[in-house]
Amino acid sequence: MHTDAPLELHHAAAVPAAKPAAEPAAKATAPVRGRRSSAAGPAALEPAGAPDWAALEPSGAYARFGKPLLEGLILALGLPLAALLALPVAVANAIAFRSFRRVLFAQERVGRCGRTFTLYKFRTMRDAPAGAFASWSEGGDRARVTALGRFLRNSHLDELPQLFNVLRGDMALIGPRPEMADIERWAEAEIPGFGARLCVLPGITGWAQVRQGYTGRDVAAYERKLELGLEYAGDLSLAKDCAILCMTARDMLGLRGWRWREDAQRARDEGSSPAAVRS
Repeated sequence: MHTDAPLELHHAAAVPAAKPAAEPAAKATAPVRGRRSSAAGPAALEPAGAPDWAALEPSGAYARFGKPLLEGLILALGLPLAALLALPVAVANAIAFRSFRRVLFAQERVGRCGRTFTLYKFRTMRDAPAGAFASWSEGGDRARVTALGRFLRNSHLDELPQLFNVLRGDMALIGPRPEMADIERWAEAEIPGFGARLCVLPGITGWAQVRQGYTGRDVAAYERKLELGLEYAGDLSLAKDCAILCMTARDMLGLRGWRWREDAQRARDEGSSPAAVRS
C-alpha cells in the first residue's frame, strides 16, 4: 500500500520546530518525537526539523527533462526483457520457498522528501525472528540468504520488481538507495542531515551503490553514503547517469552485487580497507 506520509528527518541546516515554553529542549540529534494524526492524511512521523527540499532539489534542463526522457526510453526498451527474466526467477523462487505467495518481498522504505512507500523485490532471505532491523544491525543478513537468493543479489535480479515502483512514481531507475524506515531513523540519529540525499527520487541503482556497495551498521560507511548521495544530486548529469548504468551492468554481469558487502565485512574483520578489497 502506497502512502504519502512523510518521514521527515532532522537536517543540520533546518530550523527546529517551535515548542511550548514549558517543554524541555530536545536533543539536537533526535530526528523524530513520535506519531501524529491529521485529518488531511494518514499518520506521519512528527519531525524535530526537516530539510529545505526546494533548495536541495537539483535544477537545470537535464534534471527536469533529460533524466525523465532517458529513463523513459530505457523503460520502453527494457520492460519486455525484464518481464522475460522475471518469469523464471519467480518460478524458481516459488520452488525455493515452496509457495507462490512468498515469491515477492514487500517492505516500507523512505523515498523522496522523506515520504514512505512500499518497495517490492524478489524474496532472497528467510524470515528474521527478531525483525529485519535487528538482523541488519547484528550482521545476520548473510546467514538468512538462500542459495538462489545469493545469486539474485549478486546479479541484482532481485531488484526487478522495483520496476513497478518506478512505473508508479515511487522510484527512479537511478538515484540514492531507499533505506528501511528503521535504518533511516538510525542513520539520521547518528548523522544529522542524512535524509538530505532524498531530495531526488530514490533509485534501483545509484552512485553510492556502484561506488560503495552494500553496507551494514557502520556510521563511517553511512557518512560516505550521504557524501555520495549529495555528490550525485549536486552533479546530476547525463554523463553521471550513463556512468552509473555502465557500472551497474558491469556488476550484474560480474555477479559483484552482494559480494561487495561480504568483502567489506571481511576487510573490517582483518583491519584493512574495504576499498582495497574491492579494487
